Amino acid sequence: MPFQLFNGVYAVRCRHEHCPFNDQIKIEQKIAGVTEDDVRSEALKMARDQAAVRHDEIYGRRHNLESPEVRMVSGMIQKLGGGSSVDPESQKGVAVRRFDKGEVILRKGEAASTVCEVLAGSAYPQANRTHRYGVGDCFGVAALVPNQKRLSDVIAQSDGTTVAFYHLGDLRQTEPGRATRVVTQVMEDTLRVVDELGKAVDRLRKERHRLAS
Repeated sequence: MPFQLFNGVYAVRCRHEHCPFNDQIKIEQKIAGVTEDDVRSEALKMARDQAAVRHDEIYGRRHNLESPEVRMVSGMIQKLGGGSSVDPESQKGVAVRRFDKGEVILRKGEAASTVCEVLAGSAYPQANRTHRYGVGDCFGVAALVPNQKRLSDVIAQSDGTTVAFYHLGDLRQTEPGRATRVVTQVMEDTLRVVDELGKAVDRLRKERHRLAS
């Protein structure tokens, strides 16, 4: 049965140094495909292309949209004829839990056996409260390394936050495409966190230098 994107909204950020472009693109066109990954790939490409046009209207004479970060912030991919394409509770190696605002999704120091994907609502890591995980974002990098423990508490930001917990070994057998996507997004999120922390350290260093001068 084919799949279709409904109410897709994507955040697109330009990675060019000092470029402030960070816009949201709503996909108005109908996007359908044989698989969920087909729809997801086409939607990401369309969001990137539309963002490039919007970016070039503003900054085109300075630089192109550089290595854009594209992520889904709302919407869903469903099977045509009804029923969500994300039905993790019926899949081997996947558990789904719903959290109220302030509940701990992952706890620092616990054994890291699963990676996570936000299906509804949003969350944030206690160690970096300005960082946000929205719908479609994945986290839990410690689970990619054997015998590791969680590095930070992750907290639900809103009531009804729904999270899928994936055991990657099982997911690779049942849905290798989704397993690859989840691992890629976890690694990209880790790089974003490192980048954000590096910028925060730079700001503190500059402020310290300013106060000392």
